Amino acid sequence: MHRVEMVWLLQFICLIALGSTGIDGAPHYHKGRKKNDDPILIEVNWSQYGFLLHTIPSLQIVTNPLVTAEFSPIHKQVFDNLAQLNAEYVRYAAWYPYPKMAVAELDPPSGLFQCGNVAQNFSVKLSCQQGGGVINSVDFASYGTANGPCGQMKQGTCHAANSLNIVRQACFGHAECSVSATNDLFGDPCVGTNKRLLVQIQCNPPQNNTYWDFTYLDPTVKDFLDATDGHSRIMMFSTQPVWLFQLNTSHLYPDNVTQVDWSYPQGSQLIDDTMQALGDYYGRLIAWYTRGGFIDEYGQKHVSNYSYKWDYTEIFNEIEFEHNMSPEYYTRAYDAVVQGIRRHTNNTQMKYVGMALGGHNEFERYRYFLNHSNHAPDIPLDMISYHFYASSATRTNPVDYEAFFLQLDTFTFEVEQIEEIRKALSPGTKTTIDELGIILPDDNNVDAPAFPLIYWNAGAAYYAYAWAKIARQGIDVVGHSQLVGYPNLLDLQLQPQFPSVAMLNWTTGEGTAKYWTSKLLIDTANIDNDQAVVTHTSDIDDEHVFSQAFIGKNHRRWVLIINKRFASVDVFLPGATGGTMQIVNEASGFGPPIETKLMLSRITLSPFAVAIVHMPNA
Repeated sequence: MHRVEMVWLLQFICLIALGSTGIDGAPHYHKGRKKNDDPILIEVNWSQYGFLLHTIPSLQIVTNPLVTAEFSPIHKQVFDNLAQLNAEYVRYAAWYPYPKMAVAELDPPSGLFQCGNVAQNFSVKLSCQQGGGVINSVDFASYGTANGPCGQMKQGTCHAANSLNIVRQACFGHAECSVSATNDLFGDPCVGTNKRLLVQIQCNPPQNNTYWDFTYLDPTVKDFLDATDGHSRIMMFSTQPVWLFQLNTSHLYPDNVTQVDWSYPQGSQLIDDTMQALGDYYGRLIAWYTRGGFIDEYGQKHVSNYSYKWDYTEIFNEIEFEHNMSPEYYTRAYDAVVQGIRRHTNNTQMKYVGMALGGHNEFERYRYFLNHSNHAPDIPLDMISYHFYASSATRTNPVDYEAFFLQLDTFTFEVEQIEEIRKALSPGTKTTIDELGIILPDDNNVDAPAFPLIYWNAGAAYYAYAWAKIARQGIDVVGHSQLVGYPNLLDLQLQPQFPSVAMLNWTTGEGTAKYWTSKLLIDTANIDNDQAVVTHTSDIDDEHVFSQAFIGKNHRRWVLIINKRFASVDVFLPGATGGTMQIVNEASGFGPPIETKLMLSRITLSPFAVAIVHMPNA
């Protein structure tokens, strides 16, 4: 539904001042837990070192309409905020729900035939300009329920008899033409039936036809690469063209760029079992952005003039679910993509991220992929990735959000087991947990109740906790998922895209507590220089509060403190008086952390607050 900035502001004021409603009128649950009378003691042994802080806090941004200049009213704010994070190893995910934003060749090469297939109220666009020719043959045209791939199109039971004549009049003898699939043009051959316009032409001189189209990929890729310039980044074009797979019927992707297609990644067996065509697709795609263009399937040169550089290319996403890849199948596909990129770019320095697993406790997958003997010669295993999302029993009760932290604790045991496998088989391979977030129940349900504003703080506390706990295992990167998600936005005609993962306010583009906590960690942590020191609390099993202290090589001392509860908690940090505290809490809202000079060592943390205390000079 439509949200304006004033609505957000009023709701925020109501939440803080009145304790009545949350985002979009969702009920706010009053804090029923009494603040502790005796503060929780945080004890730090500044001379007893623990682990070296190696884990980089990062994030991912996923392609969707709200990050594009053409469709988003907050586009500028999105990329300004991304740039201001100064994050390393940001993951860019061109993901399948919006095929036109994720796939560079949505239709297969069709030789001398050129075809168009569009839904009612869209337009078929045809061109012979590539070879400097004109359209000299309209082989097929049908407005109705025709079907079939290029070269095999057939009329359906519904067909406008004037289809061929209308298309010939519009196209024959022209270098290019556009024909609208409308009842106004063709009449209505079957009232109440969804219709499509299918057309097949040939050019003179003859022209081999491919369907490479970067119209909706380029703008967001360029915005992302510009916003992260000077930083390491991971590019993932996870969505494979569905026509590469064996299918009983061709899959029709939406003509509307902003329409969701959750069913796009169909098929589990490639037509080309050698996987060379798969590798060639990715080789050409990467060459478009890094080598100024590519040579297509028929020897035609496509020029982009781009010469971007990035550190890692990630190969596919959540492979167990997208195309149901077995460990053996995925390993072959990974190798084929690496070889294809090298073939088309001559770049042997590119690094790669493999696996991107979404499931859990799939240890055999790690054992197979990380075994170098299962790969083709000279295939690098630079980095692996996997994901974790917490959830809760309800969307709207903040007490239920406390479960996030216990779920994360369970996940850390899985991380430990994966690390044992990695160290045994491929110790030089790095790890990025490049999707770590929360997905609340019914997140993509248009009728799901809105969550209260305190959720942003719970999500922020959860990410900070996850980063700190996982850092103890030396994981290279932990990526916050994700920069932009949103609920049903009627004014923009956008269906929900996991609103609970968002780090930005989808109406204004402002940072939520999740965003500002990520920025706080990025700005504070001095990776591979700060050393964790032994930190204990009087809170049994860290039930309410988590804390971890660090000391830098320049003796800079700082303490991360996280309230894991939907209740205010007091802590006592000896020696904090005279230091500075930065805190992300309900009061900081959609703004940066509140910074205060500490006059006392006793600190009150509101529900799900995240604080960093910069200790005074010793």
